[in-house]
Amino acid sequence: MSDKIRILYIVPSLRLCNGVASYAMNYFRNIDKNKFHIDFITGVNEESVYYDEIKNAGSQIYYIPKIGIKNIIEVRRKIKNFLKENATKYDIIHCHVLNMGAFYLYYAKKYSIKIRILHSHATQYADKFINNIRNMVFSVFSKKFANTYFACSKLAGDFMFKNKKYTVISNSIDVEKFTFDLSNRVKIREQEKIEDNEILLINVARFVPQKNLLFLIDIFNELLKKSDKYKLLLIGSGPLEEKIREKIKTYGIEKNIIMKKNITNVNEYMHASDLFVLPSLYEGLPVVGVEAQCADLPCIFSNEVTEEAKILETTNFLSIDNKEIWIEEILKQKNKERKSRISEMIEKGYKIEEATIKLEKIYNDLVNLEE
Repeated sequence: MSDKIRILYIVPSLRLCNGVASYAMNYFRNIDKNKFHIDFITGVNEESVYYDEIKNAGSQIYYIPKIGIKNIIEVRRKIKNFLKENATKYDIIHCHVLNMGAFYLYYAKKYSIKIRILHSHATQYADKFINNIRNMVFSVFSKKFANTYFACSKLAGDFMFKNKKYTVISNSIDVEKFTFDLSNRVKIREQEKIEDNEILLINVARFVPQKNLLFLIDIFNELLKKSDKYKLLLIGSGPLEEKIREKIKTYGIEKNIIMKKNITNVNEYMHASDLFVLPSLYEGLPVVGVEAQCADLPCIFSNEVTEEAKILETTNFLSIDNKEIWIEEILKQKNKERKSRISEMIEKGYKIEEATIKLEKIYNDLVNLEE
């Protein structure tokens, strides 16, 4: 084994609008490549710009499919064979998935990876009832075979680990990239034909039940009945895309909604926007919420998002049981002068360069403790 500390990241996917992928890539970009080497296993075989970035840095990406009822035996076998063959290459396995985590962490232990990290990124096991039960069962074994526990927030840590000791690793970002830039605002609004007097709402998320986007479309439709000066920007993709498009068409509000996917300049679209909305059913601590506040965007989060996500006073939390209060809060929002929020981001620990140094120390201490 080389002098570098070698780490295997297990991630659900490497899609652009996946929060766990964003987290992993933020730390991957900034970690000292002379001292650390990170490879990835992803459960989705769908290339994105992250693939080139990872491979150009000399790291590997392996694909093992997600678990389903029909393929559980096959997936378990693939995980076993991979770790049987490759476990000796790694000092640490850092598992960001819950359902398959039980298998990864079991075989990592069996084949002698000494440091086995389970990382909680959410405050619920899954969207669907059957998946919720499945993941709850898997989590028992994941926690048993892991020996180190991380979480993106106190809420996510308390949910997953209860009385176990865990470390909060912040969902830190490139604060310079997301700091408000007026030239980006002008460019994107011209490109998307958004008038100066129009108010642009933005949501960045996977199109999955957790993100509650059909609720958002309902709210937006009612909002337009009160004022037609609003537009909604949805950045993302996922299994609910067709349903979302159908609902937009049913309401006849296509001209007020912009949909984008697989874009790498989310920061510029945040600069062009006026309000960030996130009506999620559950979250650990959303990376996009940190990015939006860094861009000095007023934010409305559902009250299912942890209060730990509040960085600026312009961030509010609303119940998802009442659509009318969302409409009222959106109508209250006025265009404001945007400014740099770098000092607040650094103070709260969200500057990725500083957060990475802390994570490097944790990795180092874990490895040295085992030697």
